[in-house]
Amino acid sequence: MDFTVTSKERVITVRMEDKPRINTNIYLISDAHFDSISCDRKVLKTHLDKALQEDALIIIGGDWYDAMQGKFDSRRNMNELRPEYRTEKYYDVVVDDSAKFLQPYAKNILAVLQGNHELSVRRNSNTDLTDRLTFALRSFGSQAVTGNWNGWIKIILKVYHSTSSVKLYYSHNGASGQSPVTRGVLSINKQATYEPDADIVWNGHTHTAYIMPVARERLSSHGNPYYDIAWYVRTPGYKRDWEIADGYVAQKGLGPQPIGCAKINIYKEEDYPQVNCNLEIVS
Repeated sequence: MDFTVTSKERVITVRMEDKPRINTNIYLISDAHFDSISCDRKVLKTHLDKALQEDALIIIGGDWYDAMQGKFDSRRNMNELRPEYRTEKYYDVVVDDSAKFLQPYAKNILAVLQGNHELSVRRNSNTDLTDRLTFALRSFGSQAVTGNWNGWIKIILKVYHSTSSVKLYYSHNGASGQSPVTRGVLSINKQATYEPDADIVWNGHTHTAYIMPVARERLSSHGNPYYDIAWYVRTPGYKRDWEIADGYVAQKGLGPQPIGCAKINIYKEEDYPQVNCNLEIVS
């Protein structure tokens, strides 16, 4: 399947074209915390390998890096950093190693998005780790672009002369932080009011996981009522930080969290105007 990726302001546009149908998967991966000693790289690689086997597309959400062990980060704790990164060139080494790790998947990666850990480094150390990773991936033949903390990914699907689109809104932490009771699901109620045009809303950051379909009644441009589904998904990530005995999660009593990502299946045929989307958590 042919696809192209472009970016303008806060909108990333992905154009796909295939015949006689489009049937593709997109993996949503966030909160890897790649340089942390608690990053479960085995599971992360397993999921990336699955995406490659399926010829699926990949979007890397915020907090690919943990990046908390820099000189100007008040959270720094060298015990949480993988030993090979305990060097004066910490950020450089982590970017290079991230690029090598992702090289086999580079041509499938559409975008790398910003998280609070990357933005903290940009603010404190004047370097954009996300931009540097995207630049490295493009040197491997990727079309990847750098995204923001939040924004849109518009997926345009063309089968013969029939064209449809899927609008995905992403935000690193959505409308709220983590709640031990609701696990962030209440943020759906806020996001549904100010992002009414989204077909899929993707959040990360809290290391919790959910998929929530919300049915909506809408009015077409011809004045006809119809129903559709808005999908709300939060991806948990790959950091097993509850295993750090004196770490943040242990001190806050948050307990263990799920590990994994989400997968979107997009299906479209020429004679069917609607695009069929299905989502699942991959753990």
